[in-house]
Amino acid sequence: MKALALFSLGLDSILATKIIKDSGISLEAIHFVSEFFPLTKKREELLSFFTKKLNVSLTIKDISRELIEIVKVPRYGYGKNLNPCIDCKILMFRKAKEFMKRINADFIVTGEVLNERPFTQRKGIFELIEKEAQLEKLILRPLSARLLKTTIVEEKKWIDREKLLSFKGKSRKPQIELAKKLEVYFYPQPSGGCLLTDPFYARRLKDLLKYTSDFTLDDIKLLKIGRHFRISNSAKLVIFRNEEEKKILKDFSCDNFIKFFSQKGDFFSLGIGKFRKEDINLSARIVAFYLKSNRIRIFDKREEDISVVPLAKQRLEEYRI
Repeated sequence: MKALALFSLGLDSILATKIIKDSGISLEAIHFVSEFFPLTKKREELLSFFTKKLNVSLTIKDISRELIEIVKVPRYGYGKNLNPCIDCKILMFRKAKEFMKRINADFIVTGEVLNERPFTQRKGIFELIEKEAQLEKLILRPLSARLLKTTIVEEKKWIDREKLLSFKGKSRKPQIELAKKLEVYFYPQPSGGCLLTDPFYARRLKDLLKYTSDFTLDDIKLLKIGRHFRISNSAKLVIFRNEEEKKILKDFSCDNFIKFFSQKGDFFSLGIGKFRKEDINLSARIVAFYLKSNRIRIFDKREEDISVVPLAKQRLEEYRI
């Protein structure tokens, strides 16, 4: 027998993977990333550490492009912010099913706990996701298995159902106790991780969805940096906050843009979209506020110096995204 573990890096997925591994079943792990829950250097190091400790091979799969399309029009709606968690889960399980076939695995393992998360971890939602991903009876949730319908794993006696668990709810005490019993003494602390659940980021993404129908992956990446201002229906201004953001903005490529510089010629901010004369003037006034100058150099097909009155501080929030 062989299983594929959806390895999120949380304590639940570590325990679920270890339970199956210790039962003698061959196991591989897959970890999904996207622009909304990116693969940072720290995350990559932790993934490597834990999969080596568990002695399982790991595949990392980027689902950014597919998830962007889901975020635009999620079939099962959003959570509190702009997080289409149910649709996202279905996407992950569909991708896991494809990978499961590739490695000749017999079933999928996850660390999901019944009622731990009200939006996606309810019995009805578990069954919905399994149906949509065409994985009925092929998803084993070891931590809550005895509270759920039997899977093919239990029916075929690959694992004794009585040796599985019946955890439920938000309390982590049962998992912490189990971690001690299984000699798992180090594990990451729980954290959200998904930018779609962040109100600040979700506000920027809503703005992008509203005003830019043909946005790209680079537009999504840009939402994570700088100060953003909605200038008009067709124009947006992004001002960097540090040297790293400055480089990203300076190198950003798009069809319609305008660059704003200090009078000395130092790059300061990027305008994205189609700018009318009044849009350029308003953007220059915002840039002037941060530069503390009334002379701004712009590059819009040609270079030009303009004089403006810096926008008053109290008016900035009218345009900030």
